[in-house]
Amino acid sequence: MRIVENSELSNYKVLPFDLFTENKTKILEAGEVLTPGKLIMLKNYVRIYAEDFLSENNSTSRKSDTTIQNASKQRLLNFSYESLDPDEFDTVINRASSLKPDTQKKIKFFYKRIFELFLQGYYDDAILKLQSLVTILRNEIYKNLHRSDKGSKVRFLGEYELCHPLNVTIISGLIARKLEFAPKSIDDLLLSALLHDIGKLKVDFQGGSAILTMNEDEIREHTILGYRMIKDTFGLSETIAKVALEHHENNDGSGYPRGLSNDFISEFAQIINVANYYDNLAGNRTHIPISNNREALREMLNIGTSRFSPRILYTFIHMFNYDDISDFNDMTF
Repeated sequence: MRIVENSELSNYKVLPFDLFTENKTKILEAGEVLTPGKLIMLKNYVRIYAEDFLSENNSTSRKSDTTIQNASKQRLLNFSYESLDPDEFDTVINRASSLKPDTQKKIKFFYKRIFELFLQGYYDDAILKLQSLVTILRNEIYKNLHRSDKGSKVRFLGEYELCHPLNVTIISGLIARKLEFAPKSIDDLLLSALLHDIGKLKVDFQGGSAILTMNEDEIREHTILGYRMIKDTFGLSETIAKVALEHHENNDGSGYPRGLSNDFISEFAQIINVANYYDNLAGNRTHIPISNNREALREMLNIGTSRFSPRILYTFIHMFNYDDISDFNDMTF
C-alpha cells in the first residue's frame, strides 16, 4: 500500500483507486467523485492509503490504469458542437420555442459536455469550448429571435443545471442588444452569464432543495468562489469575474456579498441579476408560485427598483409581451 498525498485529492476529481485506512478498511471506491463533503470526511484520517500498490504487478497495473485514464480523457475532451448527435441526448423540449427541437437538444447537449469538463477539472478546455458556445448562441439563438415578444419563446426547459445558465445567457444578451451594446461587449456578457454560477461547483450542497430563496444563505459563498475561479484559475478578465461576484447585489444595497448599491454594481452584473431572477421565477425556483410569463413580469415589477437597476429592469420588461399567458407546464414534450 502507499500513502495518498493531499495533492491527489481535489474537488470533484474522480478517484482512480480505492482508498483505505491503515488497517485496510475501505473508505471510498475507485470511480467515486470527490465532493467537498467527502474531502472534509477524509480529513478525519491521519493517513489514507491507496490500493493500487497492493499487487506485485502494481507497475503494470499503473501503466494500464494510465492508458485507460488517457483514453477516457480523450473521449471526454474530443467533441465539438458539430459532432454531437441530438438523438443521443434525451431531454425536455420547449414546444413554444423559436428554436427547432434538434437545435434545443444539441445546444443543451453541448453545454452538458462542457459542464462535465468543469466537473473533471479540465478548465482550459472547458473555457475554450464555452467561448465557442458563445458564438453558437449568437448565431443560433438571436438569428431566430427576430422579435423577442414572448418570454415563453426564449427559454430552455428541463434540467435546471443546464437550462438556467443558458436562459440567463440568452435573456442577458437580449437586454444588451436592446441597450445597443457593441458586439464584443455582448460576447463578454454572454460568457460571464454562462459562468455566473460557476462558484457552486465548489459548494457542498446539502439536500439539493429546488427552492432558492432570495438570500440563499447556505450558498452565499458561491459568489466569492466563482470570482476567484474566473479570475485566478481561468485567467479571464475582471469584468467577467465581477459578474460572478456581484450578480446577487441589489440596487438598494440589500444584496450580497458586499452590499453594493446602484452604480457601484457592474453593469454586466445588473443585467444578469435581472435575467437570473426572472429565470428562477419562471422556473419556480423561488417561494413565489409562477405559472406563466405575465405573472413573472408582474412579480418583477412588484419587486421593482429596490432590487433591480431601473434602466435594466424596464428595458427587460419592455422586451416581452405582457399578454403572454401560456402555462409553462404545458409547453414541454
